Amino acid sequence: MSVPVRRRWHPERTRSGQLGLVLLGLLATGCRSKPAQPQPRPILRVASAFAPFSTRLTEEYQRTLPNLDIQADTSASSSQVLGRIQDGTLDLGVVLADDAYQAYFGVDAAAGPATSAVRAISLLQPLPTYLLARTGSGVHSVADLEGKAVAVGPRNSSVWKLGTLVLKAFAVAPRTVTAMSSRELAVQGLKDGSLDAIMLPGYVYPEAFTEALLREGGAYLVPIDGPPVEQLRRESPFVRVVMIPRDIYPGQDRIVPTVGIDMLIVCRRDLDEPIVYALAEQLFAVFPRLARVEATMRFLNVEEAPATPIPLHAGAARYFRERELSR
Repeated sequence: MSVPVRRRWHPERTRSGQLGLVLLGLLATGCRSKPAQPQPRPILRVASAFAPFSTRLTEEYQRTLPNLDIQADTSASSSQVLGRIQDGTLDLGVVLADDAYQAYFGVDAAAGPATSAVRAISLLQPLPTYLLARTGSGVHSVADLEGKAVAVGPRNSSVWKLGTLVLKAFAVAPRTVTAMSSRELAVQGLKDGSLDAIMLPGYVYPEAFTEALLREGGAYLVPIDGPPVEQLRRESPFVRVVMIPRDIYPGQDRIVPTVGIDMLIVCRRDLDEPIVYALAEQLFAVFPRLARVEATMRFLNVEEAPATPIPLHAGAARYFRERELSR
Protein backbone atom coordinates (compact mmCIF):
# COMPACT_ATOMS: atom_id res chain seq x y z
CA MET A 1 0.00 0.00 0.00
CA SER A 2 1.52 3.26 -1.07
CA VAL A 3 1.47 6.21 1.21
CA PRO A 4 0.71 9.56 -0.46
CA VAL A 5 3.46 12.11 -0.17
CA ARG A 6 2.37 15.25 1.55
CA ARG A 7 3.86 18.40 0.05
CA ARG A 8 4.56 21.34 2.23
CA TRP A 9 2.59 24.51 1.53
CA HIS A 10 4.72 27.55 0.77
CA PRO A 11 2.54 30.65 1.05
CA GLU A 12 5.27 32.90 -0.37
CA ARG A 13 5.42 30.81 -3.58
CA THR A 14 1.67 30.90 -3.94
CA ARG A 15 1.59 34.64 -3.49
CA SER A 16 4.38 35.18 -6.05
CA GLY A 17 2.67 32.89 -8.54
CA GLN A 18 -0.59 34.72 -8.12
CA LEU A 19 1.18 38.05 -8.50
CA GLY A 20 2.80 36.86 -11.72
CA LEU A 21 -0.54 35.83 -13.14
CA VAL A 22 -2.02 39.21 -12.19
CA LEU A 23 0.85 41.06 -13.88
CA LEU A 24 0.52 38.98 -17.04
CA GLY A 25 -3.19 39.69 -17.07
CA LEU A 26 -2.63 43.42 -16.68
CA LEU A 27 -0.05 43.43 -19.47
CA ALA A 28 -2.36 41.51 -21.76
CA THR A 29 -5.22 43.87 -20.96
CA GLY A 30 -2.98 46.87 -21.57
CA CYS A 31 -1.88 45.54 -24.95
CA ARG A 32 -5.47 45.02 -25.99
CA SER A 33 -6.63 48.47 -24.83
CA LYS A 34 -3.70 50.43 -26.31
CA PRO A 35 -2.92 49.30 -29.88
CA ALA A 36 0.33 50.55 -31.39
CA GLN A 37 -0.14 53.95 -33.02
CA PRO A 38 1.10 54.36 -36.63
CA GLN A 39 4.09 56.61 -37.01
CA PRO A 40 3.29 59.97 -38.64
CA ARG A 41 4.59 60.36 -42.18
CA PRO A 42 7.32 62.96 -42.78
CA ILE A 43 5.84 66.15 -44.26
CA LEU A 44 7.24 67.51 -47.52
CA ARG A 45 6.08 71.02 -48.50
CA VAL A 46 6.29 71.56 -52.28
CA ALA A 47 6.02 75.02 -53.84
CA SER A 48 3.33 75.71 -56.44
CA ALA A 49 5.41 78.26 -58.43
CA PHE A 50 5.67 77.41 -62.15
CA ALA A 51 2.38 75.54 -62.30
CA PRO A 52 1.06 73.47 -63.96
CA PHE A 53 4.42 71.67 -64.11
CA SER A 54 4.92 71.96 -60.34
CA THR A 55 1.30 70.93 -59.74
CA ARG A 56 1.66 67.75 -61.76
CA LEU A 57 5.04 67.00 -60.17
CA THR A 58 3.44 67.29 -56.72
CA GLU A 59 0.61 64.97 -57.77
CA GLU A 60 3.05 62.38 -59.11
CA TYR A 61 5.09 62.50 -55.91
CA GLN A 62 1.92 62.03 -53.87
CA ARG A 63 1.02 59.01 -55.99
CA THR A 64 4.44 57.34 -56.04
CA LEU A 65 5.75 58.19 -52.55
CA PRO A 66 2.93 57.21 -50.16
CA ASN A 67 5.31 57.14 -47.16
CA LEU A 68 5.59 60.94 -47.36
CA ASP A 69 2.89 63.48 -46.50
CA ILE A 70 3.41 65.69 -49.57
CA GLN A 71 1.63 69.04 -49.34
CA ALA A 72 1.26 71.70 -52.05
CA ASP A 73 2.30 75.12 -50.77
CA THR A 74 1.46 78.44 -52.40
CA SER A 75 4.59 80.24 -53.60
CA ALA A 76 4.31 82.76 -56.40
CA SER A 77 7.84 83.21 -57.72
CA SER A 78 11.33 81.78 -57.94
CA SER A 79 12.73 84.26 -55.41
CA GLN A 80 9.92 83.54 -52.96
CA VAL A 81 10.54 79.79 -53.18
CA LEU A 82 14.25 80.28 -52.46
CA GLY A 83 13.57 82.66 -49.58
CA ARG A 84 11.21 80.23 -47.91
CA ILE A 85 13.59 77.29 -48.34
CA GLN A 86 16.26 79.45 -46.73
CA ASP A 87 14.08 80.23 -43.68
CA GLY A 88 12.90 76.61 -43.35
CA THR A 89 9.20 77.08 -44.18
CA LEU A 90 9.39 75.20 -47.51
CA ASP A 91 11.12 71.99 -48.58
CA LEU A 92 11.06 71.70 -52.38
CA GLY A 93 10.39 73.87 -55.43
CA VAL A 94 11.13 74.84 -59.03
CA VAL A 95 13.26 77.98 -59.48
CA LEU A 96 15.29 79.90 -62.03
CA ALA A 97 18.96 78.93 -62.19
CA ASP A 98 20.24 82.50 -61.88
CA ASP A 99 18.10 83.05 -58.77
CA ALA A 100 19.38 79.80 -57.26
CA TYR A 101 22.96 80.77 -57.98
CA GLN A 102 22.52 84.10 -56.24
CA ALA A 103 20.69 82.49 -53.32
CA TYR A 104 23.58 80.08 -52.83
CA PHE A 105 26.54 82.37 -53.40
CA GLY A 106 24.95 85.68 -52.49
CA VAL A 107 26.46 88.98 -53.48
CA ASP A 108 29.76 87.91 -51.96
CA ALA A 109 30.63 84.55 -53.52
CA ALA A 110 33.13 83.86 -50.72
CA ALA A 111 30.52 84.21 -47.98
CA GLY A 112 27.43 82.66 -49.55
CA PRO A 113 27.91 78.87 -49.47
CA ALA A 114 28.54 78.71 -45.72
CA THR A 115 25.07 80.07 -44.92
CA SER A 116 22.92 78.83 -47.80
CA ALA A 117 20.21 76.29 -46.97
CA VAL A 118 19.51 75.61 -50.67
CA ARG A 119 20.70 72.55 -52.57
CA ALA A 120 19.88 71.25 -56.06
CA ILE A 121 18.10 68.05 -57.03
CA SER A 122 18.10 68.37 -60.82
CA LEU A 123 18.60 70.71 -63.75
CA LEU A 124 15.51 71.11 -65.94
CA GLN A 125 15.00 72.49 -69.43
CA PRO A 126 15.18 76.28 -69.79
CA LEU A 127 11.99 78.27 -69.24
CA PRO A 128 11.30 79.71 -72.71
CA THR A 129 9.83 83.10 -73.49
CA TYR A 130 7.01 83.28 -76.03
CA LEU A 131 6.80 86.60 -77.89
CA LEU A 132 3.29 87.03 -79.33
CA ALA A 133 2.40 89.93 -81.64
CA ARG A 134 -1.05 91.24 -82.53
CA THR A 135 -2.11 90.70 -86.11
CA GLY A 136 -1.76 94.02 -87.91
CA SER A 137 0.81 95.38 -85.44
CA GLY A 138 3.66 95.19 -87.97
CA VAL A 139 5.81 93.29 -85.46
CA HIS A 140 7.72 90.42 -87.09
CA SER A 141 11.01 90.64 -85.19
CA VAL A 142 12.25 92.02 -81.87
CA ALA A 143 13.58 95.09 -83.73
CA ASP A 144 9.99 95.91 -84.75
CA LEU A 145 9.08 96.52 -81.09
CA GLU A 146 10.57 100.01 -81.40
CA GLY A 147 7.86 102.50 -80.45
CA LYS A 148 5.28 99.77 -79.75
CA ALA A 149 3.22 98.94 -76.67
CA VAL A 150 4.67 95.81 -75.06
CA ALA A 151 3.66 93.79 -72.00
CA VAL A 152 5.87 91.48 -69.96
CA GLY A 153 5.21 89.44 -66.83
CA PRO A 154 4.95 90.68 -63.23
CA ARG A 155 7.96 92.60 -61.93
CA ASN A 156 10.87 90.31 -60.98
CA SER A 157 9.24 87.34 -62.72
CA SER A 158 11.21 85.26 -65.22
CA VAL A 159 9.59 86.93 -68.25
CA TRP A 160 10.02 90.39 -66.79
CA LYS A 161 13.74 89.69 -66.25
CA LEU A 162 14.33 88.06 -69.62
CA GLY A 163 12.12 90.52 -71.50
CA THR A 164 14.12 93.42 -70.10
CA LEU A 165 17.38 91.73 -71.13
CA VAL A 166 16.07 91.03 -74.66
CA LEU A 167 14.97 94.63 -75.22
CA LYS A 168 18.34 95.88 -74.00
CA ALA A 169 20.29 93.39 -76.15
CA PHE A 170 18.36 94.40 -79.29
CA ALA A 171 18.64 98.11 -78.36
CA VAL A 172 14.94 98.76 -78.94
CA ALA A 173 12.83 101.29 -77.08
CA PRO A 174 9.11 100.41 -77.03
CA ARG A 175 6.65 103.23 -76.45
CA THR A 176 5.54 101.49 -73.26
CA VAL A 177 6.63 98.36 -71.37
CA THR A 178 3.93 97.23 -68.96
CA ALA A 179 4.36 94.58 -66.26
CA MET A 180 1.13 92.58 -66.46
CA SER A 181 -0.07 90.63 -63.44
CA SER A 182 -1.67 87.82 -65.47
CA ARG A 183 -1.59 86.16 -68.88
CA GLU A 184 -5.30 86.81 -69.29
CA LEU A 185 -4.83 90.59 -69.01
CA ALA A 186 -1.94 90.49 -71.49
CA VAL A 187 -3.96 88.50 -74.02
CA GLN A 188 -6.90 90.87 -73.56
CA GLY A 189 -4.57 93.75 -74.41
CA LEU A 190 -3.78 92.09 -77.75
CA LYS A 191 -7.46 91.54 -78.44
CA ASP A 192 -8.55 95.11 -77.74
CA GLY A 193 -5.55 96.67 -79.50
CA SER A 194 -4.07 98.37 -76.43
CA LEU A 195 -0.96 96.17 -76.78
CA ASP A 196 1.12 95.35 -79.85
CA ALA A 197 3.07 92.45 -78.37
CA ILE A 198 3.32 90.43 -75.19
CA MET A 199 5.93 88.11 -73.67
CA LEU A 200 4.68 84.99 -71.88
CA PRO A 201 6.50 82.28 -69.90
CA GLY A 202 6.57 79.03 -71.86
CA TYR A 203 6.48 76.65 -68.89
CA VAL A 204 2.76 77.18 -68.62
CA TYR A 205 1.07 75.16 -71.32
CA PRO A 206 -1.10 77.39 -73.55
CA GLU A 207 -4.45 78.05 -71.91
CA ALA A 208 -7.85 78.42 -73.53
CA PHE A 209 -7.93 82.19 -74.07
CA THR A 210 -4.46 82.27 -75.66
CA GLU A 211 -5.29 79.35 -77.93
CA ALA A 212 -8.56 80.97 -78.96
CA LEU A 213 -6.77 84.20 -79.90
CA LEU A 214 -4.32 82.40 -82.17
CA ARG A 215 -6.97 80.13 -83.61
CA GLU A 216 -8.94 83.20 -84.62
CA GLY A 217 -5.83 84.69 -86.24
CA GLY A 218 -5.55 87.55 -83.75
CA ALA A 219 -1.88 86.92 -82.92
CA TYR A 220 1.20 84.93 -83.91
CA LEU A 221 4.57 83.86 -82.52
CA VAL A 222 7.58 86.07 -83.21
CA PRO A 223 11.14 84.61 -83.18
CA ILE A 224 13.79 85.92 -80.81
CA ASP A 225 17.06 85.26 -82.59
CA GLY A 226 20.03 86.85 -84.31
CA PRO A 227 23.42 88.29 -83.26
CA PRO A 228 21.99 90.20 -80.24
CA VAL A 229 21.02 86.86 -78.70
CA GLU A 230 24.64 85.69 -78.80
CA GLN A 231 25.71 88.91 -77.11
CA LEU A 232 23.02 88.41 -74.49
CA ARG A 233 24.23 84.88 -73.81
CA ARG A 234 27.80 86.06 -73.32
CA GLU A 235 26.63 88.60 -70.75
CA SER A 236 24.08 86.33 -69.04
CA PRO A 237 25.39 82.75 -68.65
CA PHE A 238 22.03 81.28 -67.64
CA VAL A 239 20.26 82.39 -70.84
CA ARG A 240 19.85 79.64 -73.44
CA VAL A 241 18.66 79.37 -77.03
CA VAL A 242 15.39 77.43 -77.02
CA MET A 243 13.23 76.11 -79.83
CA ILE A 244 9.45 76.29 -79.48
CA PRO A 245 8.16 72.99 -80.92
CA ARG A 246 5.61 72.81 -83.70
CA ASP A 247 1.91 72.81 -82.84
CA ILE A 248 2.21 74.52 -79.48
CA TYR A 249 -0.47 76.87 -80.79
CA PRO A 250 -3.17 76.28 -83.43
CA GLY A 251 -1.79 76.70 -86.94
CA GLN A 252 1.85 76.84 -85.81
CA ASP A 253 3.52 74.62 -88.38
CA ARG A 254 7.14 75.65 -87.83
CA ILE A 255 9.73 75.62 -85.08
CA VAL A 256 10.25 79.10 -83.62
CA PRO A 257 13.58 80.11 -82.02
CA THR A 258 13.49 82.01 -78.75
CA VAL A 259 15.45 82.36 -75.50
CA GLY A 260 14.98 80.89 -72.05
CA ILE A 261 16.51 80.68 -68.59
CA ASP A 262 17.70 77.42 -67.03
CA MET A 263 15.43 75.94 -64.37
CA LEU A 264 16.24 73.84 -61.30
CA ILE A 265 14.46 71.68 -58.78
CA VAL A 266 15.88 72.65 -55.39
CA CYS A 267 15.35 71.59 -51.79
CA ARG A 268 16.45 72.23 -48.21
CA ARG A 269 20.01 71.22 -47.41
CA ASP A 270 18.93 69.37 -44.23
CA LEU A 271 16.30 67.13 -45.86
CA ASP A 272 17.07 63.46 -45.12
CA GLU A 273 19.28 61.88 -47.79
CA PRO A 274 16.96 58.88 -48.44
CA ILE A 275 14.03 61.24 -49.05
CA VAL A 276 15.93 63.32 -51.61
CA TYR A 277 17.24 60.14 -53.27
CA ALA A 278 13.63 58.97 -53.69
CA LEU A 279 12.59 62.39 -55.04
CA ALA A 280 15.34 62.31 -57.67
CA GLU A 281 14.59 58.72 -58.61
CA GLN A 282 10.85 59.31 -58.98
CA LEU A 283 11.37 62.54 -60.94
CA PHE A 284 12.76 60.57 -63.87
CA ALA A 285 10.39 57.63 -63.38
CA VAL A 286 7.31 59.86 -63.82
CA PHE A 287 8.82 62.24 -66.35
CA PRO A 288 6.96 60.87 -69.40
CA ARG A 289 3.70 61.98 -67.77
CA LEU A 290 5.12 65.39 -66.83
CA ALA A 291 6.24 65.99 -70.43
CA ARG A 292 2.60 65.99 -71.51
CA VAL A 293 2.05 69.15 -69.45
CA GLU A 294 4.84 71.18 -71.05
CA ALA A 295 5.89 70.38 -74.60
CA THR A 296 9.52 71.51 -74.21
CA MET A 297 9.97 69.06 -71.32
CA ARG A 298 9.97 66.18 -73.80
CA PHE A 299 13.50 67.27 -74.75
CA LEU A 300 14.93 67.01 -71.23
CA ASN A 301 18.43 65.55 -71.34
CA VAL A 302 18.64 63.26 -68.32
CA GLU A 303 22.43 63.02 -68.70
CA GLU A 304 22.74 66.78 -68.15
CA ALA A 305 20.39 66.83 -65.15
CA PRO A 306 23.18 66.75 -62.49
CA ALA A 307 25.00 69.71 -64.12
CA THR A 308 23.51 72.24 -61.69
CA PRO A 309 25.07 75.65 -60.97
CA ILE A 310 24.84 75.05 -57.21
CA PRO A 311 25.83 71.86 -55.33
CA LEU A 312 23.55 68.84 -55.46
CA HIS A 313 21.95 67.59 -52.29
CA ALA A 314 23.77 64.45 -51.06
CA GLY A 315 20.71 62.30 -51.81
CA ALA A 316 20.49 63.54 -55.42
CA ALA A 317 24.24 63.18 -55.89
CA ARG A 318 24.03 59.53 -54.75
CA TYR A 319 21.16 58.87 -57.16
CA PHE A 320 23.05 60.27 -60.16
CA ARG A 321 26.25 58.49 -59.12
CA GLU A 322 24.50 55.12 -58.90
CA ARG A 323 22.67 55.77 -62.15
CA GLU A 324 25.98 56.37 -63.89
CA LEU A 325 27.55 53.24 -62.39
CA SER A 326 24.62 51.09 -63.48
CA ARG A 327 24.96 52.05 -67.17
